[in-house]
Amino acid sequence: MANAIEVFTNCYHRFGLIAALEGITRLGINRIEISVDTFPGILDFPKSMDQLDRWDPGQVDRLKGLLSRYGLTAESGFIFVENTDKELFALDKLKFDAAAQLGLKVVDLSVTWNKPLEEAYKIFPSVLEYCSQYDFQLALELHPPLYDNAEVFWRVANDFPGFPLKANFDTANVYYYNQDPDGPAELEQVIPRLVHMHLKDSLCLYHDFTFPALGEGKVPFDKMFEVLRKNNYQGPASLEVEGEDAEQQSFEGKHRVMERSIAFLRAQKFLV
Repeated sequence: MANAIEVFTNCYHRFGLIAALEGITRLGINRIEISVDTFPGILDFPKSMDQLDRWDPGQVDRLKGLLSRYGLTAESGFIFVENTDKELFALDKLKFDAAAQLGLKVVDLSVTWNKPLEEAYKIFPSVLEYCSQYDFQLALELHPPLYDNAEVFWRVANDFPGFPLKANFDTANVYYYNQDPDGPAELEQVIPRLVHMHLKDSLCLYHDFTFPALGEGKVPFDKMFEVLRKNNYQGPASLEVEGEDAEQQSFEGKHRVMERSIAFLRAQKFLV
């Protein structure tokens, strides 16, 4: 099984978008997952309601032109909705508009951060209603409170049966947010709704922020890839390496980690 791999721009987040695009190009990869957020001077989303009238949708075309110059294609993106006040949702709507304007096919979604599920539910119905006008698939990111694990994912999906919610499985987050989970089994349980993946390595420890190059941690990729093969998963998979160890503090160090990750995927015959 070989898949066309994306690289998540967040891998290079500390170095800025231009550095990320240059790094991804150097990797020989031409597909990206883009964080639909502010990139100063390129894409500047309003931060408050009094700035709404300053928003220029033409900035999205500027971003598209930039990606084109680097020979990169974005079909997947990530959006974080932190606010739960419906009065402020107009700010987040712009990001979903931008995702559609970019032509994204999958939007990975995270709502609030480390808050109770009922807090996320204050805004989540508004998100679903707004996104129903667009063609992209909305995939829950493996982040609490909407998708801590498969059980929570299906609870949320069943709470909103009228919207075709999808899953974005993260090979490392399943261990970060759960104590001693069976990672491959967690993947198997969301296969019916799986439309996107984050490929990330870790030490498979609860709340341990150690994310090395793929193949240098303890994530059982062989077993996870077997689940994908068995179920004939053909959807996109995005390389995400967000470690902050000493090697990854510099751009060149981060890039070496990315190169080793790509080499691992090729060796596993997971990358075209």
